Amino acid sequence: MTDEIGMSAWTQAVHAYMTGAASSRFRNQEVVITDHWQGRDNLLWRTHCEDGSDAVLKMFTDAGQARSRRQFSGQEQFAPAGLAPEPLWYDRYPHGLPRQILVYRWAEGVSLALSDRFHRFAHADAVARVHCASRDDVQRFSPHPFNLLTFWQIWQSGEAPLLEWTTAAPAPLLTEHLSSLWAAAHRLMDTVLPLLGETPPSPIHGDLRVENALFQKGKAILVDWELFGLGDPAQEIGRFLFFGGDDWTDENHDDWWDMYCRGNTDPGLSDRVDIYLRLFSSQAVTYLLEGIRQKAVPPVSVSDPDAESSQYQSFLISALTTALRRSLTQWGLSPLGNGDSDFLAEEIGYLTSSR
Repeated sequence: MTDEIGMSAWTQAVHAYMTGAASSRFRNQEVVITDHWQGRDNLLWRTHCEDGSDAVLKMFTDAGQARSRRQFSGQEQFAPAGLAPEPLWYDRYPHGLPRQILVYRWAEGVSLALSDRFHRFAHADAVARVHCASRDDVQRFSPHPFNLLTFWQIWQSGEAPLLEWTTAAPAPLLTEHLSSLWAAAHRLMDTVLPLLGETPPSPIHGDLRVENALFQKGKAILVDWELFGLGDPAQEIGRFLFFGGDDWTDENHDDWWDMYCRGNTDPGLSDRVDIYLRLFSSQAVTYLLEGIRQKAVPPVSVSDPDAESSQYQSFLISALTTALRRSLTQWGLSPLGNGDSDFLAEEIGYLTSSR
């Protein structure tokens, strides 16, 4: 994380770059840094320039070359349609700065609220327009699997080691339910892959989280195009609906989907979205288990390691039990029985304590 002192030091370097670098469009102009903030894998500064324009300089702290190019390309393609902020330039070797940067015009708007009907409709319309755009001008694939077959090949590769690990733990109840989920997934994929496994890719945004959109005068503007490229629209929609949070209801989901389908009439899309929703529900279970198996634990405070370890274990028990219950329901399998939650808690506790 970058503290305030570190951020201030970079702010001075950003100002020097904007006003003095040969690649800067605002060279020799008066530039004022009006705000700065930290993203997930980047640092950002808002600037007000002498010509009256506001811009954002984004410095990438992870995989910057690929991400900056993808974001520039996505915004370049969709800014003319009002779906993205206008990109100005990206610089792989910015003078005085340690990482790649992208500069784009500041876009006014308010945070998207999917509980608001107008926001939902605007967002669904924007996403449909991206997915239906021509793929001829898109030069790169999104980092996400680009069709159902590649998604299945990547995810399925973790099946054998995960089941072997839970079986040896021992964790019989968890192994039983995990085996039933994998079996259901195999039955489904054996049926659908010959028909829907290798659909042609289309442009996708790549990261349709709610915080990556603004609402402005009745329309949605998508931001943070770092994962833009060719991909599977059904997978993007499924991920958005499944991981979008619990702050909007099933009815809101249906509203969003109905509006999206007005802009994208692909007849096979609905079936593929339903498939991905099932797969994501199982993937949520395997993701948590794989984290335990790989010993991916958060840092523990030296002051009270036992308390933090207990909190982490309680979180995993709750998250895994919820994810498993949700996935069994999604697949129409036998639900957890009376007392199963207690058995699962014991097994998960054993898995975490024996890491």
